[in-house]
Parts: sequence; C-alpha cells; structure tokens
Amino acid sequence: MNETVPTEPSPEEKRLQEEREEAEWLAEWLADHPESVIASEDRRESGPEIAELEQMFASFEWSHQVARLYEIRHLTRDEASRHPIREPARVALIPIIEKLTVLKKETNISSKAYEELEAKCKYFSNAVGMINKGQVDHHR
Repeated sequence: MNETVPTEPSPEEKRLQEEREEAEWLAEWLADHPESVIASEDRRESGPEIAELEQMFASFEWSHQVARLYEIRHLTRDEASRHPIREPARVALIPIIEKLTVLKKETNISSKAYEELEAKCKYFSNAVGMINKGQVDHHR
C-alpha cells in the first residue's frame, strides 16, 4: 500500500498550536509588563492628592467654559482637533484623568471619595464629549 502520511497538521492541530503560541506570547508579555499592585497598607495618604485633584477641577472649570462645551453639537473629527474651546479642554482633561487613576491605584482613598471625584471627572469629560459621526456625544 502506498498510503501517504499527511505532513500538514490538521485544522484542529493548527488551531491548538495557534492557541498555545498565543498563550505563550501573552504569558511572556505579562511577565515583561507586570501591573504593579500596591498593598493597601503601603498606599499613600490620599488627602493631599485629593486636594490637588480638587484644585485641578477648579482650574479646569475656571479655564474652560463648561456650559459652552455642552452646547457644542456638530463637529467632524478634523474640526474637533482645531476647535478653540473643545480642544484645549480635551487636552486639559488628560492630567485630571491620570491623577484620578493614580489616586485609585496608589492611595488609600475610600470608595465613596473616589466615586465622588470620578463623578466630577465624568461631568467634565462629558462636557468635552466624544465625536461620533459628526456629532458630539456628551453622554458616554
């Protein structure tokens, strides 16, 4: 008999091999990029950073016309990147969001205090909105 042994793996074997390779890649990536988790007893006091974030909120509200941001309804992506009110506000939100993330991950902030700050941040973020098909979506 002249039976030939297939040299190509079956579709199922290919899928399993791809899954193994993906799992190996993911494990290697996670090992190279660990997310640092700070134990609750090692977290910093949140008070000074909460005060700093509150100051950032006040500065944002003073510097950017929040009511006018909510009035912006129609913008293309290109227009949004040049808009004289929206774009500076969008850029000013970046350090606020970063500070809020640091507060949650690295300080002893309570859940209630975090939720209150997160709500204020969301109010400003919604004011800036997200461009979706030429419309500014203020309710994310």
